Amino acid sequence: MADRWVIAYDIDTVAAQTATVTVATIYNRIKASLAANGFSEFTQLSVYSMPDEDNALVRVYQALQALSGIPEKAYIKRLHVFKIDGALNDVLPIVDQRDSDAVPTTIANGEALAMAIAEVTV
Repeated sequence: MADRWVIAYDIDTVAAQTATVTVATIYNRIKASLAANGFSEFTQLSVYSMPDEDNALVRVYQALQALSGIPEKAYIKRLHVFKIDGALNDVLPIVDQRDSDAVPTTIANGEALAMAIAEVTV
């Protein structure tokens, strides 16, 4: 697996309950903002990645700038950017002598996203 840049965040779901939009909308707007700046590989509800290609660090900065421009930033309680070394990031073989499953890049439908969001907000 190649090196990757990752943005991970947590939503303050308690504070988000007072928002004028739904928690699902908050996640979707953050997702759209990140995807528009190269972070289109969805790995978990609040973890997005992109390949470490030319201008990757510029795209990281642009993604952060884009997030600073959306009102939903008020509900982000943690936001981290990190780079994963592709050669060393799968440690499941150490734990269970097998490779990890491939990382899904999309959610099949809105229902799956809604279910994932419901699990987080419970």
